[in-house]
Amino acid sequence: MTEDIAALLENLIDVTFDALISGGSTPWLVARTGAGMPSASAERAELPAGAADLPRLEGGIFPGLLHPNWFMPEFALPAEADAAFGFKVTQAGVDQDGGPFNRAALTMSLRAAMPSQLAALAESEPVRRVPDLAIEPVLTVPVAAPDGSIQRRPVPGTATEGADGGFLLTFELVGSLVEAAYVHLMREGGVGLEITAKYTAYQTALVAPLQIETLPVATPQVRMELFGDGGNTPGFPFEPVSPAGTYRFFPVVARFSRSLPIGVVFATDDYRSRYTITAENLTRTVIDANDLNAFAGPRSEYRELTSLGDVPAKYPSLRRLYFGAVSGTVVALPAAYGIQRTAQGLQASCDSIVDTTPGDVTGCRFHFTFTVFPMADPVDLAQVRADVLGIPEAKGRTLRVVLPGGLDSRTPPSLEGFASAKTAFSDAQVPAINVGVEIADAEGSPAVTNVNLFLQQLGSAGPPPLFGTVAVRLDDVFPSPVQTQVVLNLRQTAGGDELVTTGPQAANRGPLDLVLRRFAAVQGNQVTITALGDQALPAGGSATLAGVPEGASVEVSRTLAVPTPFPKTQMAKYVAFHTHTVQQILHPLTVNAAGLDFAAAGVTAIDVQITMTANPATPIPSISLNPSHAVDFRHVAIPVESAVTGLDCSVALTLTAAAGPRTVTVRHDFMETPILILTPNTIA
Repeated sequence: MTEDIAALLENLIDVTFDALISGGSTPWLVARTGAGMPSASAERAELPAGAADLPRLEGGIFPGLLHPNWFMPEFALPAEADAAFGFKVTQAGVDQDGGPFNRAALTMSLRAAMPSQLAALAESEPVRRVPDLAIEPVLTVPVAAPDGSIQRRPVPGTATEGADGGFLLTFELVGSLVEAAYVHLMREGGVGLEITAKYTAYQTALVAPLQIETLPVATPQVRMELFGDGGNTPGFPFEPVSPAGTYRFFPVVARFSRSLPIGVVFATDDYRSRYTITAENLTRTVIDANDLNAFAGPRSEYRELTSLGDVPAKYPSLRRLYFGAVSGTVVALPAAYGIQRTAQGLQASCDSIVDTTPGDVTGCRFHFTFTVFPMADPVDLAQVRADVLGIPEAKGRTLRVVLPGGLDSRTPPSLEGFASAKTAFSDAQVPAINVGVEIADAEGSPAVTNVNLFLQQLGSAGPPPLFGTVAVRLDDVFPSPVQTQVVLNLRQTAGGDELVTTGPQAANRGPLDLVLRRFAAVQGNQVTITALGDQALPAGGSATLAGVPEGASVEVSRTLAVPTPFPKTQMAKYVAFHTHTVQQILHPLTVNAAGLDFAAAGVTAIDVQITMTANPATPIPSISLNPSHAVDFRHVAIPVESAVTGLDCSVALTLTAAAGPRTVTVRHDFMETPILILTPNTIA
């Protein structure tokens, strides 16, 4: 009978404990996982020998600390960009209103770390995370109810523990919850995360003395008091309150809950590209909520930025600005592209090439290569970068101002102003573009003549005669061409690395002289612009920019110093000529005396001897003119450089007259004026 009563009492203790859990008075407890164990000490709560190593729920000194030195983790979103984050929408079918039916898989990481206030304790004593930790996440999404009120809709999710002790959370959203979650994650910040964490532990209980009535019926009774609430409320480990009582330890599954606001953590530029939508085998980035309430198709993230007003009026070197809603980039479209200046010189070169096509006049052709770059004034760009900080699109974002990223292949480029050339455009290192210009013999017109005309236009003052249009790329689906001008002119060029600034010092590292227009001193979002009055800065020289504040960065507006009129002999300073393919070409040197009255001048014959100034050793056969043979020429092999930079010659005219022979010497450029015309003034 004694053994039966003992067994009955043991069972009664467990039943009493279970009744406390089921009665709702112990919300930190989920279930009992085994029979209660008596304490090893009658006076103190001590686990019996052989008991499993588990935390005790009576709590410790610090919040989140359980006896002895077990901690409940703090949950938080990753401190750095979450590589696991994704918001992947799929459109399949229609909803009850005929709109797209959306499904979305939302994934994110969750950290489970030791509370920061326990760091000092962990340095001196072993502190462990509660064992068998498992979590149940619930996403809460605010949605509008039919009566207009806002309700928080729960979306249960799953959690998978990773190797680092954190968790990967996954939620499946459907229908209207998809758009609501997107809007709150990106803008409103109302989405929250409810976490219920479970782990195994011991619940300590004090069992009061038993009272048993043996007659007429045995009715044992137990009074039980539990200690601690799973560490939700910190406190010192308890002391015995009744020496007559007995302590019991119940193995349990315990839990604690945490609320975690998500806000707009996932609204930064690090995450925008991870909101995607898939429809009809097309996957792209979600641009805005319109993608979710309309059927998704190809759509550009870019739109013209109008928040800064009239762009050309405020920033004269720019044509338009475009804003990328996903990438956070502001693309500054330059008013024009021009030949790029670098520390090595202008990015312009000419190669002479053998042309064996039958019927050629000179037997060669020329290929020019130009690297053109956006002629965006550095001062204008500095001002734009400061101004975009205050536009509505910049709220909560970090915007980048960039130049276009190359050609849009959907719209062919063009170069006008020189019909005798063939042109080709290709992408160079972003944001530069390569322009190729090929000039060959055409319809009896020598290539050399056309090259000289082309070079004259390259160095001309006034409106540039060599101009065209290019379309630049924003992305593959921007609906209309984004076009701007391209000019080939030495007086309108684009800056590169030829100028270096260090504080108030500006150094010209290039081989060409510069003209400094103005500079901008930039400190944070403050831009101070100072005019420089077209200050000359020679090649290799330096200048001090007065008024630059300490610590400010400096942007300088400048251009090439090109003489007016432009001496053709200086063209080689600006265009690199490569003649390794063709060393010489045939060029006609023509002398015309048809307009000279030989008899009136008292001359019966003129012997002409031509000597090239730059290449005096070049043999040139003499020419003999008389009244019946007043025009003649000689084909002379000349270097390609002479053909395109000038053919200055000394022309000795030996006159045969009744009074005896005499010689007159004149200077003539046969490239500038292919025919030397003799007049009475010439032979005077």
